[in-house]
Amino acid sequence: MRRGKPQNPSLRTTLHTSRLKGEPAMKHDPQLQRVLDRMKSGVLSRDGFLGPDPRPLEEVLDTDRSAIAALGLTHEEIGARLHVVFGKARSGLGTPVRIGERLVAVHREAMGRIPCPWGGCGVFPKGEVELTDPAAGESLFLTALGIHLAGAHGFYGGRGTRYRLEPERLARLLRLAGG
Repeated sequence: MRRGKPQNPSLRTTLHTSRLKGEPAMKHDPQLQRVLDRMKSGVLSRDGFLGPDPRPLEEVLDTDRSAIAALGLTHEEIGARLHVVFGKARSGLGTPVRIGERLVAVHREAMGRIPCPWGGCGVFPKGEVELTDPAAGESLFLTALGIHLAGAHGFYGGRGTRYRLEPERLARLLRLAGG
């Protein structure tokens, strides 16, 4: 047996596992690390973009990418649909607006702008749209930045955050992909 190279594949995996978190050791993309640094609480927003979600950013992106693919959708399709909903709600100037037959949306204005954590994408107006299906008792919150993050970067927010756009729930609410 040669020294330094384990022959047992499971031992090889064990040796290449982080001792702190139990996660496989992997090279982190420096660009994603910069994005993650900007997503932390207090950098661009008070609560951050991942919130209490303990998963690494790569896992968050991969999980949502798989969920969107399983729904037969693309990030761009979702972003485009959300952009239309946001625009209709914003045109209501704070009053509830009907979106189709089932949904109601209301835009709440806020002062200021916020940049995209990926950088180089511009800044987005603050404010939110609450999109509700009164019959189902379901609602979610949209922001201009959140729509951009979903459509352009495939990022739907960390689990447990106010602006998390859970792909399956989003598709169901918007009745996308037979939802």
